[in-house]
Amino acid sequence: MIIEIESVYGDMLLHGNFMEETELRAKVNELLTLVREKEFVSAFCMRFGYEILSVDSDVKADYRIDLDTHWIYKPK
Repeated sequence: MIIEIESVYGDMLLHGNFMEETELRAKVNELLTLVREKEFVSAFCMRFGYEILSVDSDVKADYRIDLDTHWIYKPK
């Protein structure tokens, strides 16, 4: 599963095990109650076993997380 992170701290791609949308939303919301947006990516990767990929415009993300608005959606 590929997740694209959009943030004022930098855009990133994360890769890890597949999650259903409801599971992803719950994990993101829970983690955001524990850490600030600046620490979100490293905490998410450590907690859920994801890795940071180099940003490549050809890679299609399964989900996109906007950390500035806390919006999670499936890109078209």
